[in-house]
Amino acid sequence: MTETPLPSLVTNPAGDAAFRAAAEAALETAQSIDEFEKTLRSRYPRAVVRARALSGERTVVWYVYREGHWVTGETHEE
Repeated sequence: MTETPLPSLVTNPAGDAAFRAAAEAALETAQSIDEFEKTLRSRYPRAVVRARALSGERTVVWYVYREGHWVTGETHEE
């Protein structure tokens, strides 16, 4: 049986190391994108996760937005 690789994460804001660490930790136990988002929202209530869907792409990439949408390089929680 081949193990499915974990999705690559693109977090926003990119400079928020605590948010990135929380996302990476949540990814280790999540069984789905919905479960992953729900876990993140326990700490970051506005977090939104979107799967990137590019034709022919083999790598799974999830965009993870701390504020529910793209923001500039802020590092603090609002």
